[in-house]
This record gives sequence, C-alpha cells and structure tokens, in this order.
Amino acid sequence: GEVVDLIKKHYFQGHELDVSKIIIELGDVCWYIATLAHGLGVDLETVMICNIEKLKKRYPNGFTIEDSIYRAEVTD
Repeated sequence: GEVVDLIKKHYFQGHELDVSKIIIELGDVCWYIATLAHGLGVDLETVMICNIEKLKKRYPNGFTIEDSIYRAEVTD
C-alpha cells in the first residue's frame, strides 16, 4: 500500500517521486511475499513460474494493450 501511495502522490497529487522511499518500501513488499510463500510451503521460484504460465495463457501471442483491455480472466 505504501508503494502505491507514493506513486499515487507523484502522478495525481504533484509530489516529487521519491525513488529512495519506493526502494525501501519495495524491500518490505519482498519480505511480505517471501514470508507468505514460505508460510504456504512454496518457494519464490515456483510462485514466479506459476505467474509466467498464467501470463502465457492470458497473452499467448505476447502482451498487447488491446488484449489487456479485452482479456478474459485466466483462472486456472
């Protein structure tokens, strides 16, 4: 949430983009993801492989803006 808030403030409220704060907050995000994956008994490599496979199904010919707008949700 804090990463998104920093980006929102930059794009929509005219704040300077504070890259150093974003980097620090991204570190927190990484820890949350790693801890959740560990709690589920899965490694981060498996999480990323599953994400890549989902995206391959969603965008079999590669990403396009049009496909992104009109895509069907991939649920499996």
